[in-house]
Amino acid sequence: MTSRKTRSAVRWAGRYWLLLLAAAGLVALVVAVNPPRLVAVLSRMRWQLALLMVPVTLVVYICQGTAWWVALRRTGVRISLFRCLTLEFAGQVFVYLPLGDLARVALMHRARPRERVGALTGTVVFQELTYMMLVGFGVLPRVASRLDVTLLVLLMTALHVGVVTTIVWKPAYDRGRRLAERFKPLQRFDRALRELRPAFLELLGWRSALPIIALQSAAALLSFVLFHMALLALGLTHISFVTSTFILGLSYILAGMSFVPGGLGAFEGLLTILMVGNGVPAAAGAAAGLVYRSFTDLLTALIGAPFALVASRRNRGDARKAQGPRARADELRRDRAGARARS
Repeated sequence: MTSRKTRSAVRWAGRYWLLLLAAAGLVALVVAVNPPRLVAVLSRMRWQLALLMVPVTLVVYICQGTAWWVALRRTGVRISLFRCLTLEFAGQVFVYLPLGDLARVALMHRARPRERVGALTGTVVFQELTYMMLVGFGVLPRVASRLDVTLLVLLMTALHVGVVTTIVWKPAYDRGRRLAERFKPLQRFDRALRELRPAFLELLGWRSALPIIALQSAAALLSFVLFHMALLALGLTHISFVTSTFILGLSYILAGMSFVPGGLGAFEGLLTILMVGNGVPAAAGAAAGLVYRSFTDLLTALIGAPFALVASRRNRGDARKAQGPRARADELRRDRAGARARS
């Protein structure tokens, strides 16, 4: 029994090793900045201002969810705005898992089995690329004064252009898809990869892209406001909005290059280093990152958890309705056979 549990634990650790490493990095950050000092900074938080961060956080994700809803509608998926928003928040529960950003695709596909997984994935990819690009623009005020920032912006731009070009240019996309087919674990995504490109191209038209970019711009701007509110709540009033925007934007860019799910650990560590570089004590810098992530990730996950449970139950019901009478009869016979076997 013990060896079986050990093997199971080893398999689990092998599957989520990157997440475990990121969590260890986050713990190391807390230890490095001195936990008592971190607690002291958090204890001085202005909770009145922190409470005002709640509606701002909700509006950020409502803007992002609405942008996703527009993308879905443009690709032919008929879904209500309310249900799309519930799936947006439900997806936050899985944000730190590998490919956690695609959890919404799984939830949507279970609710609507007839929808193409690749097309749904294309809407999420377009949405995430747009948001990351807009948040990355937060470093632009420092581009003219710092060569290293200029190089990072150029690298970020090249990466985004490279991804979009690979998807848009069919020969490059087909070559990449054929390369993925050579790896056995990726072969199951072949159909989804074939469906992703048409959906992505559909969203490049100005009638589709313009409202999505407008909503994502609002979400990015409010994200900057949210982080600055976190600084003010911690008493870091000497940090200007332009500086806080630069710190958050650069942290997102660098954490995105780490390929860690949700940027866990990498984002907080990088943000702390940038805060220290702008004259903020390490404990206060780490506290700012933790407070910001508590709202953008923890709060939204707590809100999304009930929606995830409801979506799971509702999805099972929708899937049964989507099945034919014969399939439902077969499922009923299997359930009865299982009940007799247990008795």
